[in-house]
Order: sequence, then C-alpha cells, then structure tokens
Amino acid sequence: MALFLSHKEPLYRWGVWKMDESVDTLLDLLPEREYYEREVQRFVASHRRLEWLSVRALLFRLLGEHKEVCYQPSGKPYLADYSYFISISHTKGYVSVILSDKVPVGIDIEQRSEERRVGKECRKR
Repeated sequence: MALFLSHKEPLYRWGVWKMDESVDTLLDLLPEREYYEREVQRFVASHRRLEWLSVRALLFRLLGEHKEVCYQPSGKPYLADYSYFISISHTKGYVSVILSDKVPVGIDIEQRSEERRVGKECRKR
C-alpha cells in the first residue's frame, strides 16, 4: 500500500498517497469494487484513472469507510453525505487529502523543481 504520510489532529486529518499501484491493485484496496470500476471508466487517460482511484484509496484509508466524493460547479470537492469538509490535491506521482468534521480545510501539494529550491530574490519597493 502506498500511504506515504498521514497525520491526525483533533480538528483535521490528512494524508499523502504515492501513486505506484496499478488500477487493479487500487480497486482491490477499495470496498464496493463494482462501484469504483464503473466510475473510473469515465476517464480516458490512464494517469487520471490512477489519480482518481488513489484519492479514493487514501480517503478510505483515512476514514475506514466508503465515502462518495462529489464536486460543486466550481470544481470544489465535497462528500455526498456532508460528514466532513474535504480538500484534494495532486502532483506528479502523489495525491493528498485533508478532512475535518468541524472546519473548512484546504491542502495543496506540488512537486519541487530546481527553480523552486533555489528561489529568487524579491525586489525592494
């Protein structure tokens, strides 16, 4: 299993999943396999299938139960049963999820590049 990092606090919990499984392996990690097999067919690109399933595997790992993720017209995710606030992010090879049953949350991950590591100086005004 590819749970890379996870953390739990009283107000929130989050995790990062390294996407190194196949679609079939991810499906084996999820309950209600038929549901996920049907839903993942919406994606033509294989990397989108892996991203989508990895988010659901991470969500299942964090909560221990199946939750349906829906999206507002703006693209913001929410859980169909409104049991938690949720935020999802992905970057090359990784997905992350943060959840809270008390407060709105947000998470963002991105792959570090050499340019970001070196950084650049700010101009003085």
